[in-house]
Amino acid sequence: MTTTSKSPSKPAEATTSTRRWHRFRFDVPVRAILQRGARELQLAGRGTGMNEGGIGLDVEAPVQLGDQVQVEFTPPYSGIKLRVRGMVRNADGNRCGIEFLAADEGERQEVALLRRMLRAAADRLGE
Repeated sequence: MTTTSKSPSKPAEATTSTRRWHRFRFDVPVRAILQRGARELQLAGRGTGMNEGGIGLDVEAPVQLGDQVQVEFTPPYSGIKLRVRGMVRNADGNRCGIEFLAADEGERQEVALLRRMLRAAADRLGE
């Protein structure tokens, strides 16, 4: 995909955006847990799309770039509730993109399970 960026101080330039993984569109309830200093914020929201590297969210309050977050959700076609740690990599109001992070063996297993589930779904859908 090519986009054109226009800015008053710069001439128009073309950039190419490529994704590492196929994005799956879906709508699932999520709970996002953020640490802000000594406070823990729990935000209800909806997962809007996911790939092997992260998840898109609409949450009930704005988040900030760089926020560390834990996301709890049950992926589509699964009865398994997952809790994965991530970081806000893009944010626009209450919409954000979370990159999955894995700090220990338990989290690596959660992310690996999620990736296997996504690959199986892609195979079933012929994608």
